[in-house]
Amino acid sequence: MRYFFRLTDGKDELNPHQGIDLLGNAAAREEAVRFARGIKAGKTPPDRNWDGWFIRIVDEHGKEIDTVPFDAVPDGPEMKVP
Repeated sequence: MRYFFRLTDGKDELNPHQGIDLLGNAAAREEAVRFARGIKAGKTPPDRNWDGWFIRIVDEHGKEIDTVPFDAVPDGPEMKVP
């Protein structure tokens, strides 16, 4: 199934990529956590403030699967950003 990761603060939403094929919802959540870690590790412009933002995981049918708040993602090793 194809999943899309939408960066949002609840008002504004950024759509950073065309989606990624993954094996299921659990794999999509893991990828969203890796994505958030990459962003927190500075893979985006440093002038962007991500406080209060989260990643919406949406499937290919437009159904929201889960959300991953940036605040809830522990810092970790640098990860690939989709």
